[in-house]
Amino acid sequence: MLLTMKVSVIIPTYQRPGFLKETVLSVWKQTLLPDEIIIGDDSKDNLTEEMVKQELIPNSPVPIHYFHHQPALREVANVDFQYAKASGDLVLHLHDDDPIYPGCLEALKKPFEQHPEIVASFGLQRLIDEAGEVIPNSENVNLNYFRTPERVGLVNGMFAGTVCMFPNNGFLVKRASVLTIGYSDKGRAGKATDFYFGFRLGQLGKPFYFVNEYTALCRIVHDSQSRGAGADNDYKSVKIILEDCKEEDLGAEVQQMLKEKIPRAITTAALLKDRTTAFKWLFSKYYRSRLLTPRGVKRILQTINPF
Repeated sequence: MLLTMKVSVIIPTYQRPGFLKETVLSVWKQTLLPDEIIIGDDSKDNLTEEMVKQELIPNSPVPIHYFHHQPALREVANVDFQYAKASGDLVLHLHDDDPIYPGCLEALKKPFEQHPEIVASFGLQRLIDEAGEVIPNSENVNLNYFRTPERVGLVNGMFAGTVCMFPNNGFLVKRASVLTIGYSDKGRAGKATDFYFGFRLGQLGKPFYFVNEYTALCRIVHDSQSRGAGADNDYKSVKIILEDCKEEDLGAEVQQMLKEKIPRAITTAALLKDRTTAFKWLFSKYYRSRLLTPRGVKRILQTINPF
């Protein structure tokens, strides 16, 4: 029965014992506790291992299974490893620096009991700074990703994955569905791995469920690889959408998102010397109206000569 579905929490981590401890403590405070916590550690030193074994495992209300990967698996393989090790029917996927609200797991599990056909459930997020303080007005981030009251309930999985309505962590997902597709992008997604994972979940053709409650916090940190200067998120996500989706399947919301992302995607394509893609996008319906603007001309020149 769905009511007896086991829940695993997975947390990949790297060199951040303080943040990891805060996130695990937030799991302990859940109104509905999980059946296990799995930590996959890629840290170069033993500080996280010592903290987990001395402070977390002896005091945890649920079993903690800790794995220190030496050599490191790296992020994508680490996540795949943890999904394989999990014993739960459902998996709560967390980043090591992103705590959750006390009612998160209970709120996200309920939709699976009412709608057994869904693949994943997710809620609202607030942003926090490195000190853990909520960033003012950060609730508005949900508007940017279509997490609005009128969309509560069953959501088309392909839509949710394509427009990033489905978050990059803090979601509950059927483990069997993840094992079907794998977390690994096989090199296709660059630093947009989280996007590609949600996109492929959507391609399974099953609905997701949006819970209109605050369930998770997302920490903004300075060393985030996906937000760094070398990040290729927009380039990779735009490329994947335009390669994998038929034009007639791109709704108004997706097309608007593409118009917003494609300027940065073109710039990255030019810097990567992917001139064929850059020119294709420059003259696409998502950008050609801006070709003769100062930035449009600049992007044409960047594509011709990226240096």
